[in-house]
Amino acid sequence: MKKSRFIKNLKFYFLGFLAATAFLVWFVVLTLPPGDSVSVNYLDVGQGDAIFIQTPAGNQVLVDGGPDSIILSRLGRLMPFYDRSIDLMILTHPQLDHMAGLIEVAKRYKIGRILTTGVLYNSPAFAEWQKVIEEKNIPVTIAKKGQKIRLDSGVYFEILHPEKDLAGKYYSGDVNNASIVGRLSFGKNSFLLTGDIEAPVEIGLAAENGANLASDVLKVAHHGSKTSSSEEFLKAVGPKIAVIQVGRKNSYGHPTREVLTRLGQFGTQIFRNDINGTVEILSNGRELKVKTER
Repeated sequence: MKKSRFIKNLKFYFLGFLAATAFLVWFVVLTLPPGDSVSVNYLDVGQGDAIFIQTPAGNQVLVDGGPDSIILSRLGRLMPFYDRSIDLMILTHPQLDHMAGLIEVAKRYKIGRILTTGVLYNSPAFAEWQKVIEEKNIPVTIAKKGQKIRLDSGVYFEILHPEKDLAGKYYSGDVNNASIVGRLSFGKNSFLLTGDIEAPVEIGLAAENGANLASDVLKVAHHGSKTSSSEEFLKAVGPKIAVIQVGRKNSYGHPTREVLTRLGQFGTQIFRNDINGTVEILSNGRELKVKTER
């Protein structure tokens, strides 16, 4: 009788093991990116920026981290539970709505390298950012105009701004304009990431780069503030798709009507985190496919 019960229990445990294994296999399959695509996820983190990029080989890049620890749950939806590393972390500029979440991620994940301007900033959060980098001994690369970083075979991130070396210096103007501006390219597709730059920097980029600034997807600068998304800049970029990283019912009135109108005049399809939730754009190097959370 005991032997029979033992065999029955053994069968039960074995079936449970098979079910758990099957679940794990399917979980891994569902969380892996398409093998031939770059996935660019504009994460819904409230009033802030956070962009998670995954290449065909599975290399992972996090550009900014939003205003708080909500980034951790957003990454948890995209990354397998066993994956606790990020290859490259990029801080566009050291303001709280871009940096705070990166601090939380850096504390909990193994970061392969950080790309930053190295500009100094007076705030408790920036002091903590520097402390975490030092304590975890994370390698740091200073972003310089003209750098072209290979993220994967055929996947590149080119630095377009800032023009000057800002490492170890305080920025004389609005630190938004010290943001890293980079162009992600894969095959015929391109994504322009702009941080919080404002019109003077945009106009300078348009004048200097001309048609070379053209990109399929634009991350709208400064959450859709009226101080950004100038007509000259939008004309040079000519985006088919624009993503605005903005929180619901934010106190800044972002995105402004002026910016939405200007984007509309260029026939750009607009996606917003406050309306669409997280926005994922997949590129196979030829075509783009957009998926939204809602």
